[in-house]
Parts: sequence; C-alpha cells; structure tokens
Amino acid sequence: MKLQVKKVGMRNIKTAIAVLISIILSKLFKMEYPFYAAIAAIISMQSSVEESFRAGRNRMIGTLIGAVVGFICALINPGNAFVSAIGIVIVIYLCNLLKWKESSSIGGVVFLAIMLNLKGNSPLWYSINRLFDTFLGIIVAIVVNYFIIPPEKKQLD
Repeated sequence: MKLQVKKVGMRNIKTAIAVLISIILSKLFKMEYPFYAAIAAIISMQSSVEESFRAGRNRMIGTLIGAVVGFICALINPGNAFVSAIGIVIVIYLCNLLKWKESSSIGGVVFLAIMLNLKGNSPLWYSINRLFDTFLGIIVAIVVNYFIIPPEKKQLD
C-alpha cells in the first residue's frame, strides 16, 4: 500500500485558527470550559460561509433545546440514568417536532453534558454557560471562514 501525501487544505488551517481564537477568547472572558467553544468552532467550520452559518444555526438550536431540557431534568435528578434517557427522548422529539432534525444529535450531547457533568455546579449556570460557549465558537468559525481567504462557491479542501 502506497501512502499518498496531500497538502494541508484551507479548511483545515481555518479550523485550527478558529479553535485557537475560540480558546484564547474563552480564557480572556474567563469561561470555565473552552472545550465547548472549540468544539462549536470545529463543527461550524464548513466548506462555505453559508454552510458554516447553517451548521452554526443547527448547533445553536440543538444547544438551546439540549440546555433547556437538561436544565429541567437536572433540577429533577442530575446524573440519573432513567431521567437521562427520558430527557434524550424529549430532546429528539422536540427537534423533530420543530423540524430541526439536524440539531437533535448535538441537542442530545448538550443535554448529557448538563445532566452528567454538573459536579456541584448550578444547573442554570451550567446551562447558560453551554449556550455562551457554543455561541462564541460558532461566531468565531463564521468570522474566520468569511474573512480569512473566503471560499468562493467552490468547496474547500
């Protein structure tokens, strides 16, 4: 088997720049979990600005639904496996009901982050922070994609 070496593409470089900026801004704003902003930046960096915006919108919608349902379920019994399972059903159901199926998987991830990662934090504070972290990463990815060698209508590497 012959290994073919490919060049590092612009999408790869722009994703790394978006992650770098997201982490720096998270630390600058004293956000507790730069991890979530960096993940949002990775997911939101797409082959075009329009696709980045669409991915970011889906991520934000899923995060909002997951955060709200996670907050409510964490008030009931954080970390409980049965409440977690019921909450996942509710998150997916709401995303499907509102015709935001693309948001259901990230909504489930955010829901579980809230249900399983509280570690003594306030469910409300933790949920709000997940929204801010995600929003930061999405905005950074879209801005980077738009201003750093903006893609034309063609796909990036």
